[in-house]
Amino acid sequence: MIKKASLYTGIGLLGIAFVVKWLNAPIYYFWILLGLAISLKIIFLVIALRNKSIRVGLWLYLILAGVVMILTSFLFKHIFPIPIVQNILFFCSISLKIIGLILMLLKNK
Repeated sequence: MIKKASLYTGIGLLGIAFVVKWLNAPIYYFWILLGLAISLKIIFLVIALRNKSIRVGLWLYLILAGVVMILTSFLFKHIFPIPIVQNILFFCSISLKIIGLILMLLKNK
């Protein structure tokens, strides 16, 4: 129950955060909502990975590597503004996540 609630609440807060940013609300609202969304997704991952029914496979490693790369790309966007490095990290992270998702779906069939 908590696992599903944290996942869907995190996804919902993430969507609300981007709507708030799109509406040009004060930027701290976006960062607060984004932080809450990421925290809830981390809670979901911790609870899900503690469950013995989930086997860690290549698909999960690819998705987690994509998450780390996208967080690193945020560093190169906001703290160290190097656009080419940020773009490479961002698009590589999206590719890794998509490949991981495809492998997960193929494994379940």
